[in-house]
Amino acid sequence: MNMIMTRLLKVVLPFCLFAFLPLHVSAQKFEPNTKWPYVYENFTPGTIYFEGNEKSSADLNIHLWGNVLHYVKGDGRIYQSDDKKVIRVEIGSDAYIFSDHKLVQIIANEGTNLLVKLTKGDFDAMRSSGGGAYGSSLNSSATRDLSSLGFDLGGMDHPELGLMLQEKKEGRVIPIVEQYFFVIGGQQVEATKKGVEKFVGDAKADALKRFLKDNKTKWKKEDSLKQLLQFLGGL
Repeated sequence: MNMIMTRLLKVVLPFCLFAFLPLHVSAQKFEPNTKWPYVYENFTPGTIYFEGNEKSSADLNIHLWGNVLHYVKGDGRIYQSDDKKVIRVEIGSDAYIFSDHKLVQIIANEGTNLLVKLTKGDFDAMRSSGGGAYGSSLNSSATRDLSSLGFDLGGMDHPELGLMLQEKKEGRVIPIVEQYFFVIGGQQVEATKKGVEKFVGDAKADALKRFLKDNKTKWKKEDSLKQLLQFLGGL
């Protein structure tokens, strides 16, 4: 019996280890790069909803320079959509709205109040580590031009999708930064202690302090921010 079990393990164990290997490899996270500076690894079927109950379907993606919406037209080229009269964008199973002219993902809602996430490229970090534009900040209006980056960034000027796909893995990795915001009564509030304290003001400061302490709020955890959204909506 022991000999049979030993032989069985010799056959089954290597097979099991091999079976788990592809799962580990496929779990590797997508990293945007300067040749593919997008939130999503591929252009994904989605829908743009406009005022007046109008909508349009296309393959969509979010370009990390400015967090603008890109779509593919029938000619195989990539175009940018502005945010005029756009009330909602759906890409796959994710939903977005424009806030301050940038696409932010809806994480949770309490009525009309929202918790949203902005996923953006840390181009300042790229510049400071690789030369270019003297490390100036993207927050300056003088550095809004792509030429200020000091490196080429794909996806602009109506490029062909096919060509971008060929060069997709040849670019320099773009580090990602995620920022959370609340949209309360149409007002955007930074999901930070400082931002929320400023929003609630002195009148509600004690109530906020108790809530943060009782719930052990973690500012980088979505579950904590969802609880805080409920609290803010009830003020």
